[in-house]
Amino acid sequence: MKLKRHFTSVLFIISVILSSCASVRVTEKMVTEDQVFYTSLMVVYSDFGPDFTQMDEDFFENAIKDRFNKLDDTRVREQLHRSLKRNFEPTPLEFMEDYFPVQAAISFEKYMEKLKNHDSRAILLINRRGFWSSSNIIDGTSYTSPNASYNCFLLDKDTLEVVWMGNFVVNGTSLSGYDTIHNHLTRNLVRRLQRNKLIATMAF
Repeated sequence: MKLKRHFTSVLFIISVILSSCASVRVTEKMVTEDQVFYTSLMVVYSDFGPDFTQMDEDFFENAIKDRFNKLDDTRVREQLHRSLKRNFEPTPLEFMEDYFPVQAAISFEKYMEKLKNHDSRAILLINRRGFWSSSNIIDGTSYTSPNASYNCFLLDKDTLEVVWMGNFVVNGTSLSGYDTIHNHLTRNLVRRLQRNKLIATMAF
């Protein structure tokens, strides 16, 4: 009886460990046929709103402005920045939020002026499309897991034209937080951009 109980416990632990591995599904498309290599990026983050087609005033007003650099999401935003910087090395990153005060009202004109005049060679737009929870039952216990979907676009800084795009669906686990979601997103994003020879790889 003790052996059976011990075996059941081991199976439960294994199930939890296996379920703790977050997964990422990726759909991507290389838009341009020209081979372009970008040595630095400016990161633009947008939250929900209309799906991105071009960097215009409508997209800014509905997907960026109302959630840009807000105080209440500072912790999550800073963790995303850390994850991006860590995984994108050796490619240097800048973030639009760093150029404006927290909680400040920013006009489309000021936003675009900074976006067009920074020194980075390309723009990385990360557009969160959804965030939801799913539940599953392991050994009679219910666990809730976070999930998120992101559309990511690499734009040439000079033309603002899309060079590459990808959709990333991150399925977390009961042990996942936003840090796990961000880390899986950024690792897979970097891998895809490197595979398409758009950014540098780390030399060993």
